[in-house]
Amino acid sequence: MVIRVSDIIHARSHGKGNIFSVHTIGLERMHGLSSPLALLDNFRVSGQPFGPHPHAGFSAITYVFEDSPASLRSRDSLGNDVEIGPGGIVWLQAGRGALHQEVPAVRGAEIHGAQIYVNLSMRNKLAEPKTMYMLSDRVPEWRNPAGDRIRVLVGCFGNVLSLIKPVEPYSILEAFVLDRVSYPIHSGDNTVIYVLDGELSVEIDGKIHDLSTETAIALSGAGEVHLSARGGIAHVLVLSGPALNEPVVADGPFIMNDLSGIRSAYQRFHSGEMGDLEAV
Repeated sequence: MVIRVSDIIHARSHGKGNIFSVHTIGLERMHGLSSPLALLDNFRVSGQPFGPHPHAGFSAITYVFEDSPASLRSRDSLGNDVEIGPGGIVWLQAGRGALHQEVPAVRGAEIHGAQIYVNLSMRNKLAEPKTMYMLSDRVPEWRNPAGDRIRVLVGCFGNVLSLIKPVEPYSILEAFVLDRVSYPIHSGDNTVIYVLDGELSVEIDGKIHDLSTETAIALSGAGEVHLSARGGIAHVLVLSGPALNEPVVADGPFIMNDLSGIRSAYQRFHSGEMGDLEAV
């Protein structure tokens, strides 16, 4: 079957000096092929740019890259207060609403991570909030004899399965491509491939798309995609899940299906239904 392909998108760089810098993928330019992915930031932070804040209607995920100089402290109004070291991931399934705050575990130290927002479908917008996480030594890995390595952060690859179980299926893979890896695209899914570092060739239906550092491409359809490094190692994020063909209204920290849903989320927040969280 034919796989639909977006343009190759370059990340936008923005931030506040050496306190907070981020490269954001422009998902709005992917012709709708990124849904349910709502945000993807490759960030470095060394300050405390955000105090406690609410989320509702989606899942907020933070992955701390293995090369991160420091760990992440993740706190939320559900009572969780965990330190996520390099190579670890934390998934806040906000649902009907929760507060959280994420800061360097050591004040002033730098974190290198990915901030990922995954939208929830209408049936799960008001699901009970839940936090899931894996430390680095619990993240399962897939390897082949050619030296390719894939960390299965969420979902599965081959016969390797993550311990994180979202309310709706989604896959987040971190791939270190030295030679060649084949990735299946399933009917009804949208997939975003983002090159963090290196040069990657993406073969789709016999056509080659060359990606460089901090570029991405979105795919939809069914078939097999072949990822090949073009000299050295390509460091890649692959994010995939069932497309949501529903209305989307986003306002600040909330993603809902209509303005009524946004108003209800603000009411829950202001009435204290999302809990309380003191700043650190």
